[in-house]
Amino acid sequence: MLRAQDIAPYFKTEAGCAQTHLEGNRLVLTCLAEGSWPLEFKWIRNSTDITKYTPEYRYTITSLKREDAGVYQCAVRNRMGALIQTRADVRVAYMDNFAELEQRKTVSQGRAAVLNPPAVTSYPRPQVTWFRDGIKIIPNHRVAITLDNQLVVLGTAAADAGRYYVEAVNERNGENKTSPSIYLSVADPGIKSDR
Repeated sequence: MLRAQDIAPYFKTEAGCAQTHLEGNRLVLTCLAEGSWPLEFKWIRNSTDITKYTPEYRYTITSLKREDAGVYQCAVRNRMGALIQTRADVRVAYMDNFAELEQRKTVSQGRAAVLNPPAVTSYPRPQVTWFRDGIKIIPNHRVAITLDNQLVVLGTAAADAGRYYVEAVNERNGENKTSPSIYLSVADPGIKSDR
């Protein structure tokens, strides 16, 4: 039986925007709603129910995993009705180890050398810095770094041979990884190479 003072549920705050959390951290989402009691809450991730209706207005993940990323919504109901609110676009920051092993590449002197950065899975995309024999590479008229982080050396000379690698930094979680080496050899064009 409805009473005159019965109030349908309503949210006290607007929907949240995108938020990035670190893998392994605790995540607590809160559904701030009011209305006539008893209120019941349900949580939904990516349009799939992850809880049933209960009096609990918080949803907690004790150790966040990357598969927990998604759009979380809170549903609230009482005897007057129900509402759903988009709570948050939750993203999880992580960085794996480099997947590849050391590489060897040979180019003929005077030709361009294109080195692909070894693959690393990360969110957000890491900042990549190239090094040769331990020295940071600064792009110049002969050396360029593409938007895809490829290293391009134009008109290679014998001095360009060496050990190249990248350092990848995930600025969100602070992880810093060094890639396996790419050994570049520069062959004299007069000598036949078997590679």
